[in-house]
Amino acid sequence: MSFIEKHKAGPFFLHLAHSAVHIPLTTTPELLKKYEAKPKAPGYLSQSLYAGVLEEMDISVGRVLEVIQKQGLEDRTIVIFVSDNGGLEREVGGWPGTTNAPLRNEKGTLYEGGVRVPLIVRWPGVTKAASVCDAVGMTMDFYPTLLEAAGVKPKAGYVLDGISLSPVLHDPGAKLARETIYWHYPHYHHSRPSGAVRAGNFKAIEFFDTGEVELYNLQDDLSESKNLAKEMPEKAAQLHAKLKAWRHEVNAQMPQANPAYDPKRVDEWWSRATIAPTDKPGPYKP
Repeated sequence: MSFIEKHKAGPFFLHLAHSAVHIPLTTTPELLKKYEAKPKAPGYLSQSLYAGVLEEMDISVGRVLEVIQKQGLEDRTIVIFVSDNGGLEREVGGWPGTTNAPLRNEKGTLYEGGVRVPLIVRWPGVTKAASVCDAVGMTMDFYPTLLEAAGVKPKAGYVLDGISLSPVLHDPGAKLARETIYWHYPHYHHSRPSGAVRAGNFKAIEFFDTGEVELYNLQDDLSESKNLAKEMPEKAAQLHAKLKAWRHEVNAQMPQANPAYDPKRVDEWWSRATIAPTDKPGPYKP
């Protein structure tokens, strides 16, 4: 808030990365008491700590928006609200986080529950309030988007990883000049080493430990419950070829064998909080 007040006379860029919502979950005693007193939603985890820290973040965002308004900057400030990954559904020891349903799985995976995130853009005079856009973007698109909005051109020879989202911010029905996007996640973290490609409504995921390729039609199957790889082998092979070509183009690092790997400890789980052995992820244990 003080940064905005200090730089209100000229152009400024502010990146505010909240610690919320993230483990370890903590909230104020007042908010914890507030949500513990509320009835649980049927069929939902209803985590009081999670709800409390969500409200803390909501309050913080509100304070930032309020100072923008009070300083008379609202009409010339672009505000972007976005998450870095999907929600955490479970932690070791059976600890529950949230649910990403109907999206499959959670953060650290290349299923939609890991990579599809909330995004809200407020650009006065450009984006229409309460409008919804189905175009697919990535966080790397924000840089070229903001350059264009500010009327700034990148340095000569500078290669941008993303594209400007300006066309769809002006018109939600516009088309972006890109059909294919890629992900690369070559390590173990909530899932196995993998890569993914999305072209139109089709998405393929390759698991590096087995070479298996899964194929999904996100338009018909947002929950990624039906693997079409065997039913549509040509489509799976086409997207797999695109993914391998892209990895070669960007010189993506692939997983390396760990010389210290001990197969006898493969089912061993440790708590990051206690640094002691714990149960593997699973159902909540009160």
